[in-house]
Amino acid sequence: MKMNPKYYNTVFSCLAAVIISVPIAFIMVVINLGFAPGFFAAFLKSAAAGVAISAPLANIGIPMAQKITNAFVEKKD
Repeated sequence: MKMNPKYYNTVFSCLAAVIISVPIAFIMVVINLGFAPGFFAAFLKSAAAGVAISAPLANIGIPMAQKITNAFVEKKD
């Protein structure tokens, strides 16, 4: 299933948020709780919160980072 190209940035930002947030949540739960009883529930709660926070931020931050980077880095065409 292909999506309309106008949604590229939104889909990319959301996927980036998930790919970054879930492993971070896993590591943070391991650091704070360890593999103790309730680990999986704590991980799911942490991952859900991380994705809920990072997805909107990524939709704002990634385009902003691209604009700032483009201002400082010369593109080769």
